[in-house]
Amino acid sequence: MVDESTEIARAARSIVVEALGQIGYDPPRPDFFRRIETFAATLALWGAKLNLTSAPEDPGEIAFHIIDSLAPLILARSADGASLNSAFAAGSHVLDLGSGAGFPSLILAAASPASFTLLEARRKRASFLSVAAAEMGLANVRVNSSRPEMTLKPIFDVVTARAFAEPPIVYRTAAATLKPAGLVVIYGSPAQRLAIEQASRGNFEPTICLAYEVPRGTTRVAHLIGVSKRRP
Repeated sequence: MVDESTEIARAARSIVVEALGQIGYDPPRPDFFRRIETFAATLALWGAKLNLTSAPEDPGEIAFHIIDSLAPLILARSADGASLNSAFAAGSHVLDLGSGAGFPSLILAAASPASFTLLEARRKRASFLSVAAAEMGLANVRVNSSRPEMTLKPIFDVVTARAFAEPPIVYRTAAATLKPAGLVVIYGSPAQRLAIEQASRGNFEPTICLAYEVPRGTTRVAHLIGVSKRRP
């Protein structure tokens, strides 16, 4: 007998496979789809208890967040996204701020060989992330449940942030944790473009904002990522 979380996970996987096929994106790791199905099942089990997402029982919503999380890897194929080509390659160390439900960190870790540190101060959510990473077989992930100012140093090549905090907070944290020439990858909406561009001034080179759309049911949602390089 198939339980509800398994059915949700299979449906979410199917939606992701179809959406990525439509844009011609083939995740570089051959076990990616198996891993996101495992992730979706774990999220469906934990989601309602920990309030991880607004609709953990909805495969369409899970698929939406998975596809959105992949934006840096998809956009890296474009000329404007060339700066992202090596961001998630083997040997790159990525810090994800406020990892919460695992978007984008666990999805990017499932799709790329980079090493990921997931920063999540809320202990129950950190526990979820640890369980999900183990269930997915992600040896390239570790979870840090401490506050960044207490434990983190400028040792990272990339900092990612999706629904973590306002852009100025993201950039202040990134400035303290990135190596020189390291990248900030911040997810946002078109309405946040100016705030992202202004927040990056000072310690970072001018931000490149890359627009994209994510399918959500019968509609498409406009999003963007800002990519900023830490000054030497």
